[in-house]
Amino acid sequence: MELNVKRLSTLFFCSIFLITTACNDDIPKEQSAIYPEKDIQFENQLKTYLSTSYPCQISNIEITDKFVIIKGYTSSDSTPVYLGEVCPYEDVVALDRFKFSVPINESNFTVKLDRFYEKDGIKHDRILSKWALFAKGETKDEIVSAAHYPDKIYAAQTLELLKLRNKKGIGGLFYNQFVSDIDKLDISSATVNVVVSHFFHLQQMGGDTPYEYSGKTYYVNESYLRETLDKILTLTAEKKISVAAIILFERAENCSDPSFGKLMQHPDNNGGIYTMPNMTTPEAVNTYAAIINYLASRYCRTDNKYGRITHWILHNEVDASVQWTNMGNKPVVVFTDAYMKSLRLCYNITRQYDMHSEVLASFTHSWASPCQPNWNSAQDIIELLTQYSQVEGDFLWGLAYHSYPYDLLNPRSWEDPLATLSMNTQFLTFKNLEVLNRWALTKENMYLGTKKRSIWLSEAGINSRSYSDEDLQEQAAGFAYAWKKLNGLEGIDGLQWHNWLDNEGDGEGAMLGLRKYPDKNNGETKPVWELYRQAGTEKEDEAFAPLLNVIGIPNWNIIEPF
Repeated sequence: MELNVKRLSTLFFCSIFLITTACNDDIPKEQSAIYPEKDIQFENQLKTYLSTSYPCQISNIEITDKFVIIKGYTSSDSTPVYLGEVCPYEDVVALDRFKFSVPINESNFTVKLDRFYEKDGIKHDRILSKWALFAKGETKDEIVSAAHYPDKIYAAQTLELLKLRNKKGIGGLFYNQFVSDIDKLDISSATVNVVVSHFFHLQQMGGDTPYEYSGKTYYVNESYLRETLDKILTLTAEKKISVAAIILFERAENCSDPSFGKLMQHPDNNGGIYTMPNMTTPEAVNTYAAIINYLASRYCRTDNKYGRITHWILHNEVDASVQWTNMGNKPVVVFTDAYMKSLRLCYNITRQYDMHSEVLASFTHSWASPCQPNWNSAQDIIELLTQYSQVEGDFLWGLAYHSYPYDLLNPRSWEDPLATLSMNTQFLTFKNLEVLNRWALTKENMYLGTKKRSIWLSEAGINSRSYSDEDLQEQAAGFAYAWKKLNGLEGIDGLQWHNWLDNEGDGEGAMLGLRKYPDKNNGETKPVWELYRQAGTEKEDEAFAPLLNVIGIPNWNIIEPF
């Protein structure tokens, strides 16, 4: 059955309509937002925690199929030290008493615990927990080490590592009559939107199949998955295309199952398109874990029966948190702490099924300055993710950047006024990808200081102001400029072009597609489609050459030393 393009392109819409010309040049990095006193206190606690050098340390945690093996050391102080478990719905800096603890009797210790245990009818999996050392006080327990997440996670199977064979990808991929573009354009990577409330429920709905996880029964609309994700992911798996799933949680009022929406909406959500998932209660954490476990078990199989997901993007444009991943107006450290919990949950669960699984953090084209009031800068959040990884143990997270031009309607990205060659540039667009490349290749930003993190330009494209020959040539020139930058920078892995088809959902009249509107113009290819096809081939130089005059440069030596 051929799916309706307009319906699905609306379903797989992305987040560009707010950033066309809305970015404010005058917003200072330090904003004057007023936060609740509890959030200010929590932020101060987190800052102290992240900057403290503790006398004891947990050095390594391994998750096997049955056990958790924790190693570390204590100081020579005679004060009794205990190992404590921190569940995802708990905050290590706010705990008065650890609910589960083990006495430590040796300075260099190894503790082996059962991975699974049952309580209140739920089978808990300690793959989700982090661990800290503490001393018991009269009124509260005092931590004497930073908390630590698992370093090594047992995988029950071995999946092929899908390396990107080139830097060409498509964002928001879905099955339609133009699907042959995957071969014609030699697509190597893609993203798909996964709105979890569309298929995962607490209450059984028509067509749902029961799904049990940790002693709880949930319900999944598998027919929906067969017609959407399965259909495109089996095709991409056959063609060995690496696909990142963008995990999105709708606000409660938009969920077809109200009970699911109420549970999974963050309790401080006050609007926005999507919500930060609720990770403040055991029930919500178990439900979130069930969702990711279901997706990983379905789309990380050795036989690729339903297709393959290799990367997981959490969630959408988190620097624009109040709009796209809303948990209320929060100080940046408080927000990032919650976001880190979501990244860790997804990572730890998916690594059981795919030892190559990676999670990617999603950002707008901001860098050192937030795009709008009450947003955060991407740089601040990224620096905090790095700091958390240094304090609580590193893992394979990377960046899903939306490097649109500063003015999304203007295809002349090479003229972006606020995208400079500075690590404190206000914006990060196609013009100054050298900044992102430098970040990626800096040792301090690498996984364990040795492995480059994955960097996907997971939602970015160039606009055609109209379908006039002049405007279509400017769009093509904008892509040529972006490609020559991208393809010459080893720190950036690929571009997932947004949008495949012109889509009225992109707003403000933006026409970012490689193809024209499918309903009005039959999805005809634009000149940029042909240029995309030739990119990376022996015909690239010939195809790109006429566009030098559009940009006004003599050659493609455009990568700046930086």
